[in-house]
Amino acid sequence: MILRIFFLTTLFLSGILVEAQHALISFEEPVADLGVIIDNRGPVSHRFTFTNKSADPLMVDKVTTSCGCTSSNWASDVIPAGGQGFVDIEFDPNNRPGPFEKYAQVYFKESSDSSSLTIRGFVRPAAASIEEEFPITLGALRVKSTHLDLGTITKKALYSKSFDVYNQSNQILVFSDDMVGPNHLTVTYEPYTLKPNSVGKMWLHFDVAAKNDLGFFNEDIAIFTYETADAKKNFNVTATVLDIPTQISAESPRVRFDKTEIDFGIKQQGDTVNVVFPVRNGGKTKLQLKKVFGNCNCIQVHAKKYLLDPGESTEIPVRFITDERLGNQEKTVTVFTDDPQKPVAILKLKGRLRGSRN
Repeated sequence: MILRIFFLTTLFLSGILVEAQHALISFEEPVADLGVIIDNRGPVSHRFTFTNKSADPLMVDKVTTSCGCTSSNWASDVIPAGGQGFVDIEFDPNNRPGPFEKYAQVYFKESSDSSSLTIRGFVRPAAASIEEEFPITLGALRVKSTHLDLGTITKKALYSKSFDVYNQSNQILVFSDDMVGPNHLTVTYEPYTLKPNSVGKMWLHFDVAAKNDLGFFNEDIAIFTYETADAKKNFNVTATVLDIPTQISAESPRVRFDKTEIDFGIKQQGDTVNVVFPVRNGGKTKLQLKKVFGNCNCIQVHAKKYLLDPGESTEIPVRFITDERLGNQEKTVTVFTDDPQKPVAILKLKGRLRGSRN
């Protein structure tokens, strides 16, 4: 019983000692919110002030930080009892957009005590200049890029996407309805008469029904403005059109491949590589192979049959023309199907080509 009382008393006194030790140094504000800062305006600093509440003088020994983007500075003088000292924490926001929270640990000489400090806030990128935001000049028009990517289109309808444009001239810029390009692409403007030194929108419209095809498309268009010079502006348009079924049931077709990758080994440059990918319908209704194509002109591919009954199999022969190719090769074949769980399948063909026999 006496031993137990001694143990509890020792534990209690240790707790008091630890509490007292932490009370020796008191930071007025251990957490600082720096608010919104701009990333290109240089480092920002916050001063944390503390009070020496002990009966003895103390000194800051070192400060460690949680990130290379932060640095520290502190009062190197001896802080007398009751006196105040400081620790400065500096944060460099350059190229660090978004919210941040950084930590610092302050250690004192001849003391096992340390104190934690925190700075937090939000880094906002500096507003870009017109030249930075619209780096490409096409006559009086400035654009962000001449490559207009529509991304992935999955609906059988007219798909539209806008692209910002800027009139850098001191006169009104008028857009023409004329356009050179494929029939399934059209362009409209908002507004058609763009004021000087102002931003407008160029709307690009992709008619999926008119295109009536699946896959990745890379096409060129030209638009026109009423300018005496540089009236024609050329753009490149890319898009991927997918037909993804929305209805999934136990009766749906299921595409099954025995293998989706074939290694043809080592061949000579100029050899023709022939491989076959077996495919089967593992579902309970007819499976349609909507489209089969390779990723380059060197790939010749077709399916022996495009409509498979439940349980039926067919083959997809692939011929790889290796002329003018050398070294490691990896080619792909894309298969579009009406399997709602796997509407797109990628088959891979890889190997190595040595130099020609000649």
